[in-house]
Amino acid sequence: MTDKELRRLRRQDLLQMLVTQGKEAAGLQAALEGKKEEIVHLQEDLERLKNKLDEKDELIEKLKGRLDEKDRFLEEEGSAAEERLERLKEKLDQKDILIERLKKRLDQKDVKIEELESDKKHLQEDRWKELDEETLLRLRALFK
Repeated sequence: MTDKELRRLRRQDLLQMLVTQGKEAAGLQAALEGKKEEIVHLQEDLERLKNKLDEKDELIEKLKGRLDEKDRFLEEEGSAAEERLERLKEKLDQKDILIERLKKRLDQKDVKIEELESDKKHLQEDRWKELDEETLLRLRALFK
């Protein structure tokens, strides 16, 4: 509304406009107060949520630390187990080599035993022959 139009209005219309504007201003002021209260409540909620978030972050850090500790422990145990496994494999390989050597020695001993038994058999046969000749000589000596 322009100044000219405003001057043409009656006093009662002007008062009516002022009352209407006052009511609007009061309504807007009440709405503003409501929004301010809502903002205060939202800020309180935000602070509570921030505190909860901080608590959760602390808990996450603690759990992360424990998890890292467990990971290190498992890694150490795993590498120790691998080392033990490698040592056992080496010992097993050494035992296999030793078993092979012993088998070869056993085979050699078996061959040697067979040779000795064969020699023994031949010697016994020769001995019987000698005994027979000796016995014959003794018998001859007895009868002479």
